[in-house]
Formats: sequence, C-alpha cells, structure tokens
Amino acid sequence: MPTPRDPGPTAPTARPPRSPQADAIVTQMQRLTTESQKVAQAFASRHGLGHIDLEALLHVMQAERDGDPVTAGGLGELLGVTSGAATGVIDRLEKVGHVQRSRDAADRRRVLVRYSDRAREVAGAFFGPLGVMSDRVMADFDEAELATVRRFLEGMSGAMAERAREVGRPA
Repeated sequence: MPTPRDPGPTAPTARPPRSPQADAIVTQMQRLTTESQKVAQAFASRHGLGHIDLEALLHVMQAERDGDPVTAGGLGELLGVTSGAATGVIDRLEKVGHVQRSRDAADRRRVLVRYSDRAREVAGAFFGPLGVMSDRVMADFDEAELATVRRFLEGMSGAMAERAREVGRPA
C-alpha cells in the first residue's frame, strides 16, 4: 500500500497539446514512413531481401558514400545485432551480389563491407524514378527552407533512433 511519502507508480506526465500545424506534420511524417516502408518492402521483395538485409545494405551504401566503409563489426553495431547475426546478413547480401568483402589496405586484419556495382545498378533502376520525384519536390524550396527541413529531419531521426534504442530491436 503506498504511503503519503511513497505515492507508488505515477502515470507519465501528459504532454501539452500540439498546435494544428504540429499535428499536421506528425500526420505527414507517419504517412511518409508508411509509404517509404511500402517502397522499401517492394524493393526487398523483388530482390529476395529481408528487412534487416535492406537496412544493412543502406548502412553499407551510406558509409561508403561518406568515404568511411563499414566493417562487419561496425555493421552489427549499426543494426543492433550480434557479430554472428551481422555475418549472416553479410553472407546473404554477398551471395546475391549486393556487397563484397575486402581487406582494409591500411590494416589487413579489418574486413570492409562494400556496396557492389551490381547493387548500384539494381538500386539505381528501382530508386532512380523516386530520386527524380524527390528532386522535383525539393525544387519548390529555397536553400534556407531546405536547411530548415534538413535540421528538422535530423532532429526527428535522432529522436526516433533514441526511442528505437530504448525499446530495442524486435525479435
């Protein structure tokens, strides 16, 4: 029985109501997420990839684009899985020709996972039209507006990543 000094568990603090604009933004983000998942699922399905395989492929592509190819261990950390599970994902992606392993020239002990030319071709053919559509949408915004959108998306992505870490990856 809770005592006056120990009130027991409390309900989470209610958040203040959002503005209509903020509500509309949340609704559009939910819609964007749903539609993005549909496109990603269509790509994964057409190429025999599971969700985690597609996520791994995106991490590999982004790391290489940033000039810092990912290691097998690093990919496991990004995916939130064990090194054994990461190896299984890399094996599957390598088997279908989407990634290739190579030794780091500076440290031969390190194995880098790289995006293959075949993967670039396949992704370009599938996602190229979306890139054109995205460019058309972004053309309606000036650089200052795009900077604001980028800052917003970076903040929201960070918040989503934090929450994903809190709740953990589903089994």
